[in-house]
Amino acid sequence: MKHLHLFFSGICILFAIIMAYMTYDRSKYGSSHHHTVAIVDSDKVINGSLALQDVQQQIREQNDKLQQEFEKELEKVKPSQEEFDLLSEEAKKEKAEQFSKYAAQARDDYAKKGSDLEESYKNSVDSIFNKIKEVAKKIAESEKVDLVLFVSSKNLILYSKDRVDLSDQVLKNVNKAMPKFVVK
Repeated sequence: MKHLHLFFSGICILFAIIMAYMTYDRSKYGSSHHHTVAIVDSDKVINGSLALQDVQQQIREQNDKLQQEFEKELEKVKPSQEEFDLLSEEAKKEKAEQFSKYAAQARDDYAKKGSDLEESYKNSVDSIFNKIKEVAKKIAESEKVDLVLFVSSKNLILYSKDRVDLSDQVLKNVNKAMPKFVVK
C-alpha cells in the first residue's frame, strides 16, 4: 500500500506540472480557451474501492495459507524430541543436516510463492487503477473536463469547489463496474 501511495504521489506531481502549464495565461498569445480542471481524491477512491478491498482480503488469505503450508512442511520432517534423543551423535548430525536442507528448500519455495503473490497483487492493483482511469475519463468527457488530477486532497488541495471534485462519482461508478476482483 505504501508503494501505491508513492506511485500516486509521483503522478500527482506530474499532473500539477501539467495543470500549471494549462492554466498559464495564454491570452497574450491569442488563445482564450479556458481549461476545466477537476480532482479525484486518491485516498477516498483507493480506500472505498470494493475491488481493491476484495484484492487485499484475498492476498491476506493467500499469504496466511502460504505461511501455514510452510509451517506444516517443516513440521513433517522435524523429528520429535524423543525420536531425536534416541539417535546416535552421527545420526543426530545427519538428521539435522537433512532438516536444514529441507528447511532451506521449503524457504526458497515459500519465497518464490510469496514473490508470485506480490506480483499478483501488483497486477491486480494495476487493473483496478486502469478501471479507475477509464471511469474518470468517461465522467470527465461527459462533464467537459479537460484535466483530472488524481491527488490526495489531505495533502495537496488547499481549496476546491464541490463541482470540481469527481471523487464520489468515480468511486460510485468504479464500485458499480468492478465490485469484486479475482486475484490471478
